[in-house]
Amino acid sequence: MKKYLVINIEDGNDNFFVDNLVELISEMYSQELVSNSFEVVREWFFKNYNVYESESEIKSVRQI
Repeated sequence: MKKYLVINIEDGNDNFFVDNLVELISEMYSQELVSNSFEVVREWFFKNYNVYESESEIKSVRQI
């Protein structure tokens, strides 16, 4: 299953780890989608965020 790491270009502390990139974009830009197409909003998203895709599982590592 694909996972996406999404990091704000200007603020690395603003980041997300999601399964569904389309859903994230739709939620983040819901107001803009009222008067713009998804393609336009998607372009805005990619101007503001770097997206990394992974098909591996990320597990928590605890120090003993």
